[in-house]
Amino acid sequence: MKILPAFHQGVLALEKIWMTVTAIALFLIMSIVFVDVGLRYFFNSPLAWSYDLISMYLMASLFFLSLSATLRENHHVRVDLIFRRVSKKTRHVLELIAYASTLVVMVGIFVQGYSRFIDSYRAGDVVAGAIPWPSWLSAVLIPLGVGLLILRLVFGIFSLLSAIASGADEALGITELSEDGEEI
Repeated sequence: MKILPAFHQGVLALEKIWMTVTAIALFLIMSIVFVDVGLRYFFNSPLAWSYDLISMYLMASLFFLSLSATLRENHHVRVDLIFRRVSKKTRHVLELIAYASTLVVMVGIFVQGYSRFIDSYRAGDVVAGAIPWPSWLSAVLIPLGVGLLILRLVFGIFSLLSAIASGADEALGITELSEDGEEI
């Protein structure tokens, strides 16, 4: 299964790009809010466009573009009361069920998000405000972020299947947790 590590490298490369975009978005949020507050309190002249830019594009990119890296780093919400008390093979099976279930939901979100993006793009939708922001720019973040999460989930499923079939203690690209909740 030499294709599995190559697939993982591709997903990692995309995650790195997406996380760079999220880091830039976070920096822009901090900078815009800092300038907006300064202008508002010292010159009574806030930035009229800051709320729309931050809420429509920057916050959406922070959320959707970081989904896959959040799963990879095991920073998602998880109840692992039972998970910690079972064997490694059982953990892999439970993880496989979780990944497959999540994949089904995420494919639905991807399809709906993509449909929304296409409809918005074709209609030339804009949001009324100080600047007529195109709404498709924020809608495209859903299929981009969820699409990468789907690739991460597909990789995880194949990695877990490979670990279960071979009896391996670890699955490639799946971060394990120790008894105290720390990553191994």
